[in-house]
Amino acid sequence: EDDIERAVQILHDAFKDDVGTASYSGGSARVQRDIYRRTITACLTRGQVYLGFLDDEPQGVAALIEPGADWAFYEHEDFTRTLSSYLEEWYAYHYIPTYQELYRSAFSAGERARRDAWNLKFLAVSPDHQRKGLGRELVRTLCGKADAGRERVTADVKNPRSVQWLRRFGFTHRGVKNFTSRDSAGFPLWCVVREPSSTSG
Repeated sequence: EDDIERAVQILHDAFKDDVGTASYSGGSARVQRDIYRRTITACLTRGQVYLGFLDDEPQGVAALIEPGADWAFYEHEDFTRTLSSYLEEWYAYHYIPTYQELYRSAFSAGERARRDAWNLKFLAVSPDHQRKGLGRELVRTLCGKADAGRERVTADVKNPRSVQWLRRFGFTHRGVKNFTSRDSAGFPLWCVVREPSSTSG
Protein backbone atom coordinates (compact mmCIF):
# COMPACT_ATOMS: atom_id res chain seq x y z
CA GLU A 1 0.00 0.00 0.00
CA ASP A 2 2.85 2.41 0.74
CA ASP A 3 4.36 1.75 -2.69
CA ILE A 4 0.99 2.34 -4.36
CA GLU A 5 0.57 5.65 -2.58
CA ARG A 6 4.11 6.67 -3.50
CA ALA A 7 3.38 5.86 -7.14
CA VAL A 8 0.18 7.93 -6.91
CA GLN A 9 2.16 10.86 -5.51
CA ILE A 10 4.77 10.62 -8.29
CA LEU A 11 2.01 10.72 -10.91
CA HIS A 12 0.23 13.59 -9.17
CA ASP A 13 3.42 15.65 -9.01
CA ALA A 14 4.46 14.86 -12.57
CA PHE A 15 1.09 15.69 -14.14
CA LYS A 16 -0.11 18.54 -11.90
CA ASP A 17 0.01 21.08 -14.76
CA ASP A 18 -1.07 18.71 -17.53
CA VAL A 19 -4.09 19.91 -19.51
CA GLY A 20 -5.17 16.37 -20.37
CA THR A 21 -5.19 15.42 -16.70
CA ALA A 22 -7.29 18.50 -15.94
CA SER A 23 -9.78 17.34 -18.56
CA TYR A 24 -9.89 13.73 -17.33
CA SER A 25 -10.53 14.86 -13.77
CA GLY A 26 -12.55 18.05 -14.17
CA GLY A 27 -9.66 19.78 -12.40
CA SER A 28 -10.25 17.76 -9.22
CA ALA A 29 -7.18 16.51 -7.32
CA ARG A 30 -9.41 13.87 -5.69
CA VAL A 31 -10.48 12.49 -9.06
CA GLN A 32 -6.89 12.61 -10.34
CA ARG A 33 -5.63 10.57 -7.41
CA ASP A 34 -8.52 8.13 -7.78
CA ILE A 35 -7.60 7.61 -11.47
CA TYR A 36 -3.95 7.01 -10.58
CA ARG A 37 -4.76 4.64 -7.71
CA ARG A 38 -7.24 2.61 -9.75
CA THR A 39 -4.83 2.35 -12.66
CA ILE A 40 -1.84 1.31 -10.54
CA THR A 41 -3.96 -1.31 -8.76
CA ALA A 42 -5.27 -2.66 -12.08
CA CYS A 43 -1.75 -2.87 -13.48
CA LEU A 44 -0.57 -4.77 -10.41
CA THR A 45 -3.23 -7.44 -11.00
CA ARG A 46 -3.38 -7.37 -14.81
CA GLY A 47 0.09 -6.32 -15.86
CA GLN A 48 3.29 -4.85 -14.46
CA VAL A 49 4.27 -1.84 -12.36
CA TYR A 50 7.88 -0.68 -12.14
CA LEU A 51 9.22 1.80 -9.62
CA GLY A 52 12.46 3.62 -10.37
CA PHE A 53 14.66 4.50 -7.40
CA LEU A 54 17.16 7.31 -6.84
CA ASP A 55 19.00 7.52 -3.52
CA ASP A 56 16.92 4.61 -2.21
CA GLU A 57 13.65 6.48 -2.77
CA PRO A 58 11.05 5.75 -5.49
CA GLN A 59 11.05 8.67 -7.91
CA GLY A 60 9.65 7.13 -11.10
CA VAL A 61 6.84 4.81 -12.11
CA ALA A 62 5.83 2.87 -15.22
CA ALA A 63 2.51 1.01 -15.24
CA LEU A 64 1.35 -1.37 -17.99
CA ILE A 65 -1.60 -3.61 -18.72
CA GLU A 66 -0.56 -6.96 -20.17
CA PRO A 67 -1.68 -8.33 -23.55
CA GLY A 68 -5.21 -9.71 -23.40
CA ALA A 69 -6.18 -7.70 -20.31
CA ASP A 70 -7.43 -4.33 -21.52
CA TRP A 71 -8.65 -1.96 -18.80
CA ALA A 72 -10.01 1.58 -18.55
CA PHE A 73 -10.96 3.37 -15.31
CA TYR A 74 -13.87 5.24 -16.97
CA GLU A 75 -15.66 1.99 -17.82
CA HIS A 76 -16.38 1.28 -14.15
CA GLU A 77 -19.63 2.51 -12.63
CA ASP A 78 -18.12 2.95 -9.17
CA PHE A 79 -15.81 5.54 -10.76
CA THR A 80 -18.28 7.33 -13.03
CA ARG A 81 -20.90 7.76 -10.32
CA THR A 82 -18.42 9.92 -8.36
CA LEU A 83 -18.12 12.39 -11.26
CA SER A 84 -20.02 15.58 -11.95
CA SER A 85 -22.82 15.25 -14.50
CA TYR A 86 -20.74 17.26 -16.96
CA LEU A 87 -17.70 14.99 -16.64
CA GLU A 88 -19.79 11.83 -16.85
CA GLU A 89 -21.31 13.13 -20.11
CA TRP A 90 -17.87 14.22 -21.37
CA TYR A 91 -16.57 10.67 -21.07
CA ALA A 92 -19.67 9.13 -22.65
CA TYR A 93 -20.19 11.53 -25.56
CA HIS A 94 -16.78 13.00 -26.29
CA TYR A 95 -13.79 11.16 -24.82
CA ILE A 96 -14.79 7.53 -25.46
CA PRO A 97 -16.00 7.99 -29.07
CA THR A 98 -12.96 10.12 -29.96
CA TYR A 99 -10.61 7.63 -28.30
CA GLN A 100 -12.17 4.75 -30.20
CA GLU A 101 -11.73 6.69 -33.43
CA LEU A 102 -8.06 7.25 -32.57
CA TYR A 103 -7.44 3.49 -32.54
CA ARG A 104 -9.56 2.88 -35.64
CA SER A 105 -7.41 5.42 -37.48
CA ALA A 106 -4.15 3.99 -36.08
CA PHE A 107 -4.71 0.25 -36.61
CA SER A 108 -6.76 -1.85 -39.00
CA ALA A 109 -7.68 -3.96 -35.96
CA GLY A 110 -8.82 -0.87 -34.03
CA GLU A 111 -8.80 -1.21 -30.25
CA ARG A 112 -8.01 -4.92 -30.49
CA ALA A 113 -4.46 -3.83 -31.36
CA ARG A 114 -4.19 -2.24 -27.91
CA ARG A 115 -5.72 -5.25 -26.17
CA ASP A 116 -3.26 -7.59 -27.89
CA ALA A 117 -0.23 -5.56 -26.75
CA TRP A 118 1.38 -4.31 -23.59
CA ASN A 119 -0.39 -0.99 -23.01
CA LEU A 120 1.66 1.64 -21.19
CA LYS A 121 -0.84 3.46 -18.99
CA PHE A 122 1.53 5.76 -17.16
CA LEU A 123 5.18 6.73 -17.27
CA ALA A 124 6.35 9.49 -14.96
CA VAL A 125 9.31 10.75 -12.96
CA SER A 126 9.08 13.16 -10.03
CA PRO A 127 9.72 16.71 -11.32
CA ASP A 128 12.76 17.24 -9.07
CA HIS A 129 14.40 14.07 -10.42
CA GLN A 130 13.84 14.35 -14.13
CA ARG A 131 16.69 14.37 -16.67
CA LYS A 132 18.72 11.94 -14.56
CA GLY A 133 18.13 8.86 -16.71
CA LEU A 134 15.40 7.29 -14.60
CA GLY A 135 12.71 7.52 -17.28
CA ARG A 136 15.11 6.02 -19.81
CA GLU A 137 15.79 3.04 -17.55
CA LEU A 138 12.10 2.48 -16.93
CA VAL A 139 11.39 2.45 -20.68
CA ARG A 140 14.32 0.12 -21.35
CA THR A 141 13.04 -2.24 -18.67
CA LEU A 142 9.50 -2.42 -20.01
CA CYS A 143 10.75 -2.74 -23.60
CA GLY A 144 12.98 -5.61 -22.53
CA LYS A 145 9.97 -7.33 -20.97
CA ALA A 146 7.97 -6.93 -24.19
CA ASP A 147 10.87 -8.07 -26.39
CA ALA A 148 11.32 -11.22 -24.32
CA GLY A 149 7.79 -12.25 -25.26
CA ARG A 150 8.01 -10.86 -28.81
CA GLU A 151 5.14 -8.49 -27.98
CA ARG A 152 4.37 -4.94 -29.05
CA VAL A 153 3.84 -1.99 -26.72
CA THR A 154 1.24 0.73 -27.26
CA ALA A 155 0.93 4.03 -25.43
CA ASP A 156 -1.25 7.14 -25.51
CA VAL A 157 0.82 10.31 -25.25
CA LYS A 158 -0.43 13.87 -24.70
CA ASN A 159 2.85 15.76 -25.15
CA PRO A 160 4.63 16.09 -28.52
CA ARG A 161 8.01 16.17 -26.75
CA SER A 162 7.21 12.78 -25.23
CA VAL A 163 6.31 11.41 -28.67
CA GLN A 164 9.73 12.48 -29.94
CA TRP A 165 11.48 11.14 -26.83
CA LEU A 166 9.84 7.71 -27.20
CA ARG A 167 11.09 7.48 -30.78
CA ARG A 168 14.55 6.85 -29.32
CA PHE A 169 13.27 3.53 -28.00
CA GLY A 170 11.63 2.40 -31.22
CA PHE A 171 8.13 3.84 -30.77
CA THR A 172 6.43 5.23 -33.86
CA HIS A 173 3.46 7.56 -34.17
CA ARG A 174 0.36 5.86 -35.57
CA GLY A 175 -2.43 8.39 -35.06
CA VAL A 176 -3.52 11.56 -33.27
CA LYS A 177 -6.88 13.04 -32.25
CA ASN A 178 -7.74 16.32 -30.58
CA PHE A 179 -9.90 16.37 -27.46
CA THR A 180 -11.78 19.37 -26.10
CA SER A 181 -12.97 20.08 -22.59
CA ARG A 182 -14.65 22.74 -20.51
CA ASP A 183 -11.97 22.26 -17.85
CA SER A 184 -8.85 22.82 -19.97
CA ALA A 185 -7.66 24.28 -23.24
CA GLY A 186 -8.05 20.88 -24.85
CA PHE A 187 -5.30 18.48 -25.76
CA PRO A 188 -4.04 16.18 -28.53
CA LEU A 189 -3.59 12.47 -27.89
CA TRP A 190 -1.10 10.51 -29.94
CA CYS A 191 -1.20 6.73 -30.28
CA VAL A 192 2.34 5.35 -30.47
CA VAL A 193 3.48 1.76 -30.89
CA ARG A 194 6.70 -0.18 -30.53
CA GLU A 195 7.13 -3.48 -32.32
CA PRO A 196 9.24 -6.17 -30.61
CA SER A 197 12.95 -6.03 -31.23
CA SER A 198 15.83 -8.43 -30.71
CA THR A 199 17.60 -5.67 -28.76
CA SER A 200 16.24 -2.98 -26.38
CA GLY A 201 17.37 0.63 -25.87
